[in-house]
Amino acid sequence: MLRLNNWYIRLLVSYFPILVLTVSMIIFLSFIAVNEISRLETAKADKITTGYVVNSVERAIREVEFNVLKEAEANKSYASYLDGSSDSITIKYNVIHSLRALIEDNDLVESIYLYKQSDDSVLSSSGQTELEGFGDRAFIRQADNNRNFQGWSASRDFREFDRLEPVRVISMYKQTPLPFGKDGILVINVNLYKVEQLIRSMTDQQVSFMRITDTNLQQIYPGDDGTVYDGKVLTKLESAPLGWTFESGLQVGHLLSWVSVVSYVWVIIAVLTFVVAIVYIIWVTRRNYKPIRLMMNRIQALHLRGSDGSVRMDDLTMIDRALENLIVQSKDHEKEQRESVILQRRQLFNELISGQRSHQMMETLRRLNLLPQTGQYAVLVVRLNRYEVFQADNTLHEQNVLKFALGNVIQELAQNEGLQGWGEWSAPDRITFVFASADDTNPMLERLKKTAIVAKEWSGEHLRFKLSIGIGAIAADYNGLGESYQDALNGMEYQYTIGRNAITFSGDIPQQQPQGMFNYMQQCTNGVQEFRLTKASWRETVERIFLQFEAEAMKDEDILSLIQLFLQMLSRELKELSSTLNECMDGDRVSELFVRLKETSMLAEMKEQLLDYLEQIYETYVAMSEAKSYKALITEIRAYIQDNFADPDLSLKHLSDRFEISGKYASHLFKLEYDMKFVDFLVQLRMHQAERLLAETEETVQNIALQVGYANSITFGRVFKRLTGVTPGEFRKLKMRPSPLAFGAQDNRDQAVTDGLQ
Repeated sequence: MLRLNNWYIRLLVSYFPILVLTVSMIIFLSFIAVNEISRLETAKADKITTGYVVNSVERAIREVEFNVLKEAEANKSYASYLDGSSDSITIKYNVIHSLRALIEDNDLVESIYLYKQSDDSVLSSSGQTELEGFGDRAFIRQADNNRNFQGWSASRDFREFDRLEPVRVISMYKQTPLPFGKDGILVINVNLYKVEQLIRSMTDQQVSFMRITDTNLQQIYPGDDGTVYDGKVLTKLESAPLGWTFESGLQVGHLLSWVSVVSYVWVIIAVLTFVVAIVYIIWVTRRNYKPIRLMMNRIQALHLRGSDGSVRMDDLTMIDRALENLIVQSKDHEKEQRESVILQRRQLFNELISGQRSHQMMETLRRLNLLPQTGQYAVLVVRLNRYEVFQADNTLHEQNVLKFALGNVIQELAQNEGLQGWGEWSAPDRITFVFASADDTNPMLERLKKTAIVAKEWSGEHLRFKLSIGIGAIAADYNGLGESYQDALNGMEYQYTIGRNAITFSGDIPQQQPQGMFNYMQQCTNGVQEFRLTKASWRETVERIFLQFEAEAMKDEDILSLIQLFLQMLSRELKELSSTLNECMDGDRVSELFVRLKETSMLAEMKEQLLDYLEQIYETYVAMSEAKSYKALITEIRAYIQDNFADPDLSLKHLSDRFEISGKYASHLFKLEYDMKFVDFLVQLRMHQAERLLAETEETVQNIALQVGYANSITFGRVFKRLTGVTPGEFRKLKMRPSPLAFGAQDNRDQAVTDGLQ
């Protein structure tokens, strides 16, 4: 025992140096790995930062484009100026005023101008100019020759007049009047210096660099400030809307390259250390092999003599116990063989339904005798409906037992019909069967359908859960099983239209494709409008949609999506009209409805449940509509506003509380009756009263602001100038007359501006 312990200590000491050396190398390599990870994370962070810059620039320029085009489309003065229907100075003033406001509101905009084709003139924020005297005439001619161009131009020089210094800009143009007019061209110029300032505010030039070039490889950023960036490009992104290329990286000089060299040196040292360790271990093992061999000889001698059990518990006894355990494990080989057969069958099944064919697969199929060599073949797929409920109602053990019972029952039913095969669970909620029939006299499809019908009835009666079954196409050999499996899955997507009691056959799917979703969306829109206008024809529209579902054999997923779209459109129209309708169309109630719809197996049953739900909402909506006419309500609201417009707390929320309607509904009534927003209605009343007080009294501007509902004269003055074109002081100084109060699509701003010009 003493000699054994000495050998143990000697062996331990022999391996200790290599252990220390190996652990040391692992520590050093860990530092290198951390350094590499840091480098990769730095590159990832640089990519995220560059992506943020790209998104910010695109969003800023997209916002410029959206604001300008929105104003050009909404402001009728643009169209009036371009089509020549009115050449009044008021129209031109309104357009110029609008252009100036757009330039002031958008920091990136250098200039915006309108080219009028009829008289070859340009209208900018500085006034009207003939094309030949306009500094950007070359770009206008280029745009006129290529009117269908979309997007932003490359970097270019822009000057409004020849005597001015050029400014680097990018430009875009649209045919006007929007959206499809051809009377002129609207040009938007974005100042690249301001874009550069925006980008500079989002980057740290001390740590990283960024280069931006356009489609013509002209440098956008950095500008002409002489800045030189030295570093490796880590990120390169393309901006499709702008056509720009963004390149970025870190300004770290040669630090990364030095670290890489050091990393490679340590890797080489680690490899050499590993080789030395292997050589050292072999040498130590060979040196210590002799005492180990003597020890094993003693073990064998003791085993031959037969021990009487008095051997003490030392290391040799532990080794002997380990050997006995290995012998015991060898007895489990037969069990592993049985499990191997099960795995082999499962692998063979997956190869069959995936359409694979190999010599080894055919040999395994013949050896296991699972299917006949000739005949007809098909795949049957069975799915457990509402699998999440099945999981919630049963423990894991109960789920396995029920699945096992279901698989055995279906296989026995198929055998009763003369079908041979077996099934495997290809998904948690789906079991797939491969069946074959050597009997060609009795159609295989009819036997599969009969098996499916009996299995569905039996599971509903004994296992209390519903099944959906898909039958694939009949194949003439093994090669067709993969296609049959895909056909069965595809058929299960049409259970509402071609299914017979939740059993589908892929051959019933029509070859002609549906007309598309647009026609259905239009019908949904019509149905919602009919419902909104309380027309009884909405029921016929719903009936017609379901008839079209069945005629075109729509997929289950598409049918449910269209029903969801219909309910969403109806919700947007009715939900905010009253709290009762809001409760009827609550998300939980709609979710419950969809659960019931998914549980149906036929379109007729689905249509009946949907119509019952819509009838309840319709009765509530009709009752609400008959309770109070919106005409009387809007008249009452208008009178209230005219009496209380000087109240600074007057708002849609105030009206909602006062008249017990939603703010959204009140806004909708104003838009419907007066073709204007509630805010515009209120501002017109206040400004009309302010004009009268300015013209007829000597009250101060602050007092007038308080009398018309504003807390201070600054806000009042800003709103007054935006509406009339002049400040309150200028209005009184010019002795302008109050504009007439008119509610409709046309406000009083044109009259106020005309009086100011006079």
